[in-house]
Amino acid sequence: MREELFTYDNLAVAVKADAADEIKTAYCTLGWRLEDEYGDDSYGDIIHMDFVRPHFIRGKDRLQLLQVRYEVALNFIARAHRRVGACAAAVAALLIIVGLSLAGFGAYCIVSAPSPVFVGGGIALAVAGAAFFAIAAYAGRTLLARDRARCASITAILSENISAILSEAAHITGVQVSADESSGAAQ
Repeated sequence: MREELFTYDNLAVAVKADAADEIKTAYCTLGWRLEDEYGDDSYGDIIHMDFVRPHFIRGKDRLQLLQVRYEVALNFIARAHRRVGACAAAVAALLIIVGLSLAGFGAYCIVSAPSPVFVGGGIALAVAGAAFFAIAAYAGRTLLARDRARCASITAILSENISAILSEAAHITGVQVSADESSGAAQ
């Protein structure tokens, strides 16, 4: 009974459908064999894959380390893609709220002005509010471009790391991986 328990290692992975082939290739390079692949009942763009490999294999400790490094790199790439635009949206939203507040208070001052000074102040506040809208658009666009460049840089560096990880894993397992397949796994 004890020997049966430690004959094979099992791994269950759920990935987006557009990345399933690259992930499948990477895990096969890491010594895993695809046992089953099926779609998710709740989410149409999720694919579940069940992998198996013998418990006692040559270079298992190194392969496990490489697998962890591979998964960490994928998670960093996914996080970088998710965060693109978050800073731009937050800053733009804050500036728009300030602009709306200034324009609204300016309109209030114009409507309920007891003297020409309040009308002038209301106009100045409304103009300042409009300026904040322009600043929000410029800041949002600038921050979005910066975040996209940062994400592209992170993706390029981690793709190179993933290629090196899969090359080393292929050397250990003897699985042949082309350069296109190993760099495609990161994208």
